[in-house]
Amino acid sequence: MPQEPAGDVMGTDIDFVGFSEDCWIEGRVDLEDSRLADLLNRRQSITLRDVTLVSTLDGHKQEFDKLEISRDELDIVVASGPRGDPKRRLATKPNGVAVKLGPYCAEGFMHAPPTANPVRSFDGKPTMVAITDAVLEYEFCNEPVSQWFRTLLVNRELAISLRTVTSPGGMQAGVA
Repeated sequence: MPQEPAGDVMGTDIDFVGFSEDCWIEGRVDLEDSRLADLLNRRQSITLRDVTLVSTLDGHKQEFDKLEISRDELDIVVASGPRGDPKRRLATKPNGVAVKLGPYCAEGFMHAPPTANPVRSFDGKPTMVAITDAVLEYEFCNEPVSQWFRTLLVNRELAISLRTVTSPGGMQAGVA
């Protein structure tokens, strides 16, 4: 199973883990923005290095020195690298949500202003939306998998459904 990328940032080169319709993708990416979310929201595609694709259907692997991947091929990306400028952060309230994207279901907390409804405001958000304390469920080789990640970036444009939940993945916001 893919592991959450290490938080270490050496220069601008960071670990990358993403989930596409029938595989997960591991590699390295040059972070050209302050955060991975900013890079993915600004660019239609990114180029990964030292890439491994792992089929979720049968587990076979393919390796590439370089691979350009379009954002619309990425259902979910595991957030890695820096969190961005603390001065730009706003006070928010965690809202429990469940998002269905292709073969994946992610439950966690979407952060929004205290008076905002996360479901109603979803369409107005950037393409890649952060969900924290997230549990990702999918099948790998016909076996159910459930993994926890500190932060997932879900592709709003590929979301099949979004609903509020009271206790996503049995978690409380900020309790890992």
